[in-house]
Parts: sequence; structure tokens; C-alpha cells
Amino acid sequence: MTDKPNILFVQADQLTAFVLSMYGKDAQAKTPNLDALAANGVVMENAYSNSPICCPARASQFTGRLPSTHEVWGNGAEFRAELPTVAHFLRSSGYECVVSGKCHFIGPDQLHGFDRRLTTDMYPSGFDWTIPWSLGPIHREGTSVKKLAVSGLCKTNNQLLYDAEVQFRSLEYFQTRVLEQKDQPWFLHISYTQPHEAYQSVPEFWERYDDVDIALPRIPKDAQPHPTTEWLHIHHGIDQAPPNEETIIASRRAYYAMISHLDDYLGELIAELKHLDLYDDTVIVFTSDHGDMLGERGMWFKRSFYEGSMQVPMIWHNPKRIKPGRRSECVSLADLCPTFAELGGAKEMSDKYGSDQSASFLGLLMDSSDSTKDEAIAEYYGPGVIEPWLAIRQGDYKYVWTRNAPELLFNMVDDQDEQTDLSNDSAYADIKARLKQRLLGRYDVEAVTQRAVSEKETRAFLHDALSTNDGYHWDYQPFFDATQQYVRGVNKPATA
Repeated sequence: MTDKPNILFVQADQLTAFVLSMYGKDAQAKTPNLDALAANGVVMENAYSNSPICCPARASQFTGRLPSTHEVWGNGAEFRAELPTVAHFLRSSGYECVVSGKCHFIGPDQLHGFDRRLTTDMYPSGFDWTIPWSLGPIHREGTSVKKLAVSGLCKTNNQLLYDAEVQFRSLEYFQTRVLEQKDQPWFLHISYTQPHEAYQSVPEFWERYDDVDIALPRIPKDAQPHPTTEWLHIHHGIDQAPPNEETIIASRRAYYAMISHLDDYLGELIAELKHLDLYDDTVIVFTSDHGDMLGERGMWFKRSFYEGSMQVPMIWHNPKRIKPGRRSECVSLADLCPTFAELGGAKEMSDKYGSDQSASFLGLLMDSSDSTKDEAIAEYYGPGVIEPWLAIRQGDYKYVWTRNAPELLFNMVDDQDEQTDLSNDSAYADIKARLKQRLLGRYDVEAVTQRAVSEKETRAFLHDALSTNDGYHWDYQPFFDATQQYVRGVNKPATA
């Protein structure tokens, strides 16, 4: 066992925690490979996205910073090249850092410290999806529940094609590493697009649920929804086209089928690591960028501070290094950056050039007593809402603050469904005040809001300008020199 293990960081897109057996007692997704990983690894019971939408969440996990600092406000905001990432830290410690799949980087820098990417990205790298808040709450066809009408079986689609390429290139990377006989440790980020909507799958996975009575959403629609929920109903078109029971069941079944597809991919990765004798010295981490409401509370997709949207599954596995079990302390995606850095021997650089908005929880994984991590903060300045909302989960409580809207406080142990707002209960005044100060006392929220609003308007103009003539030139083009592949390269070993 070396001091610097290989790190395999596997990520799903929009996979909510409550559908998995290690998180929900009524979970229906069939995931034998994830179940085995969880049984022999560490399950982080309270892991959260720092912003339940793709680009801000991923920027947080790579930099250890919150959206108010990295300023990736939504899926159309640039991720600045000057921000140090986990790839920079690990490369400084001798790692090769590679990506296969989706990163959703916006801007001309499509590597952000990684040595290379094995595939292109799934989505545009430009400012295409910038939505100024000045438009108010508006319906967006691209994120509308109208897409639920196609939920179910398909022959193929873009997501299936993309994930197949991600899987092929990932397995190829393992095999190439062995052929090249490199001693250098590696950090491989494999990022699939499933189970993101549209919810569609092929018969192989759809039929695995023939014997399952797909459950309808359990938490009822809010009688008096919070303003953010009302905005999201408009944004997602729930007010225009609320899905009927048949559509809900088809959507949930297809979502589970997509998860089973990913589970098979995970099984293939683990089998290949074992076959190539890489398994014992590889730390495997599995998570998602955010969750999906999946019809709970009458809500769909993401962008909400409720658990379905904000909580993510997170599993760490390497029995030789990490003590298996369950950890109840609160962590976030941003904490992955310093944790990976410390695991890979780059703690000094991470401490020097990283962020104080996150903290390594390697101590929790090692079950050592010196770790005090038990907090997760989320910030949302993205599309769908028209005011920023901030949330903090600390210990048993979650506090939510929305500009110009009511605040919320939930006891997440006694009220896991977030049905009882305690924010106006005098018995919880001290708890609310403490969490509010922790959340709002970190920076000038008004100044940050005005900056976010201004930058949204500027990017909308830039997108219009850059869309003329030949358009953007930022999308990543993976390069493969076929003349140097297989036995045609210089000193290429033919076997291992």
C-alpha cells in the first residue's frame, strides 16, 4: 500500500439520495453494486450539494468554495481559470488528473488543472443558459415538466450515447495505465449524465422493474408553498402541465432504470480495477452533483433547498484505508476538495491556496477523534428563483433564508420531511439566531446579490454578441493521436 492511493471519483447527475437503499427505507432503485460499495465503505448520511444545480455545485466541489466566492451563479456563468482546484493540488503532489465525462465548465478553460479529458462535455461551454433575474419568474421549455411526457422506454438517446462513451474511455484509461506501467498515482473523475431528465431507458433496465409496484410521491404538495416553490412551479411549468399519475409512475420507473444502468457501469469499473490489480490501492468515491424532487411536494427536478434536491448520496470505499460504517455528521461537495487534497498528500498546498469555506473530513473517514466537521452551507443564485436563497444544515437543524421572503427552520431528526417550520417558535429562537448569524454573517449578501444580478445581465449581452458569425470556440475537443496507439507507438508494450 503506497502513501498516495489512486482516487476514483464517480459522479452521477441529479441522483437523489432517498431512492437508494442505504438512504431510504422505502427506496425502490435496484443497485446491487452501490449496495455492496456502501456495505464495505463509509456512507455519509448527511451530504449536501452547495448549490442544487450543475455548474455551481461542480465548481464548489472542485474549488472548495461557495457560489458567492467562485461566482458560478448558474449554468451560464464562467468558472474562472485563476481559481485553484483539487486537480491543481493533486498535480502538485505528483498525481495525473484525468476526466472522463461531464464537468459542465463554462468558459474557455475546459480543464481547470486536469491533465486531460477523455471525452468532450455534455453541455455547451458558453453563456447560453444565462437567465437575467429582471425577467421575473418565467417558464423555460428546456427545464419544463412537459418533458415528463416522454418518460419511459426509448431505443437510444443522447444521454445513453454519452454515458457509453464515458464508460468506454474510463475502462480504456485503466487498461492503458497498466500497459504503460506507470508508477504515478492517478485521480480519475468519471462523471455520467444519467439519471438527469428526460427520464428514459432501454428494455434491459426498464424490465428490471416489472415486479415493482412503483410508489407515488409520499410527501404531499404544500398547502401554502414558500415563494421559492411558487417560482419553481412557474419555471418548471408545473402550474401549466401538472403530471398525472400515469406520467409520474413512468417517470419514476425510468429514473430508477437509469440508476440501475449506472449501477451496472459501476460494477464494470470495480471488476476492471480488480482484474488489473488496481483495486486494493484505489479509493473509490461515489456521489452526485445534486438531487431531484421526483414529484415529492409536487415538485420536480432540482433548484430547491428541500432534501430531495439538496441532499446527495456519498460513499467512500477502501477498506485498507477507510474504516467502514455510517457517519451522521454534515458535509458538503465543497469539502471534497480539501479531503481529496489531504488524502493525496497535498494538504499544505490546499491549506495555502484553497478556501476556508470548506474543510477536510478525512478524520471522519478514518474515524479519528480530531475531526469536528458537521456543517453544510448552500447558496443559490441561479435560474428558477428571482431572489437568492441560502441554507445551512448544522447538527440536527436546517435554516433557510431567502431575500425578501419568509425564513424557515426545520429539525431534520424529528421532522425529516420538513413539514413543520420552527422559525417563529420562541423555543427555537436561539438556534435560529445562531444559524442565521453563521449563514449571513460571512459576507455582505446585498453586495453579492447586486454583483450576481449585474453579471447575469452582462453575460446575456455577451452571449448575444458571441453567437454572431462563427459563434463560440470553447467546447472541448478531445485529441487522440491514432498513429501512436496500440503497437504503433514508440516503445509501446503490447501486453502487461
